[in-house]
Amino acid sequence: MLAMIFRNPITLTWSAQLWLILPLCAVVALVHKTIRTGNLRRLWRQVLVLIALMCGGLIALGVVLWLILDYWP
Repeated sequence: MLAMIFRNPITLTWSAQLWLILPLCAVVALVHKTIRTGNLRRLWRQVLVLIALMCGGLIALGVVLWLILDYWP
């Protein structure tokens, strides 16, 4: 039953695939900060800051690569 997912994958549009970056960043940030934090009272604030930094970094990287591809001589 599970093998059917790999034989017939779900097709997503380009914009739908971009929205999957948010849960990926959230899970990575949560696991990283849960392992690395010393005080669990500040965990959720640190996770939100890390999510914002990761998404901001990905957006900045995308803009830089777009500029290079479109405007490089």
